[in-house]
Amino acid sequence: MYAPEHLGSHLQPISDIELIRLWVDRKSPRSKRFSWQAANHFRLFVEKPLAEVTLTDVETFAAAMRSRKLAPGFYKQTLLALKSLFAFGQQTGILPPVIPLHGWPVRQRSQVSKRLRFKLSCSLLICLCFFLGRMTPRLWGQSVWAESSPTPKRLPEVAALDSPDKGEDNIDRDRAPETATLNSPESRLDSRLDSIGPERRVKAFLDTIAAAEGTASPDGYRTLYTGTKFVSFQDHPREMRCGRRYGKKLCSDAAGRYQFLSTTWDRFAKKFSISDFSPQNQDLVAVELIREKGALEDIEAGRLEPAVRKLAYIWPSFRRYGGSVESSMPKLEAMYLQNLGIYRQGLVVSN
Repeated sequence: MYAPEHLGSHLQPISDIELIRLWVDRKSPRSKRFSWQAANHFRLFVEKPLAEVTLTDVETFAAAMRSRKLAPGFYKQTLLALKSLFAFGQQTGILPPVIPLHGWPVRQRSQVSKRLRFKLSCSLLICLCFFLGRMTPRLWGQSVWAESSPTPKRLPEVAALDSPDKGEDNIDRDRAPETATLNSPESRLDSRLDSIGPERRVKAFLDTIAAAEGTASPDGYRTLYTGTKFVSFQDHPREMRCGRRYGKKLCSDAAGRYQFLSTTWDRFAKKFSISDFSPQNQDLVAVELIREKGALEDIEAGRLEPAVRKLAYIWPSFRRYGGSVESSMPKLEAMYLQNLGIYRQGLVVSN
């Protein structure tokens, strides 16, 4: 609740959720859903009260969106929506004027990115010209040598290598690279992953999300934020719960095995005509959300870390073990392999 003592007594006591709702109510019907999602995603990303947010936090959030290679229009609209939120909070006296709105990173970053792209294009063009300049004499010399060299003397040698009379030699020659490849650690890992279908890898990854979110128990599908349970699967419970996370107070209506926000659930429920919050539908929406963020192919192919990086913005619990994806990867990989082992039972895997 605002306002803490260091922010002054003139501010109204109001929570971040209430502030966002007041701001969203002033938006047009077409932009209300987008404004709510943008503000709520930012709030979950910074993991601190909006009154304590700095311009550095906004720039970090902008950098995280750029790393996901989002559409420029979506990136710009999100940052402009957040600017509107903070402007509203400062104008109403709910938020302290600690963030200079004229320094918002939307336009500044756009100009910087244009200059970087121009410099990168020039550098690549110079490298390409240099490469062609070095390789052209060699390629020209090889083509001249090929035209002037006597080819009839080489034909028998080629015929001998392809001749069926040397069957034994061909077998040994073909097996040598294969043996070397099979003995490498990477090929052994790939061969084991190949024995597990994409569907099982997706199930193991969903179990890993539940383990990170703390909903891996049999009651995970009916778990609210803070660990309390709801009764009916008729619809998303839409119950706001407040608790402490990473030492900070956080309020959320996240629910289910994958802790869906009601706004996220409503979007997918409308898209796929989902009528209830059943465990089957929770699994379906989780997979479709992963697909939407471009991580499903990585999971099906067994590429764990790229998938985690793409989804850490959706499930912040992927950063809970040490505060970053890098520090959390060993723990997440161990959980994933343990979950994968459940679906590998019955498979013969050689060491």
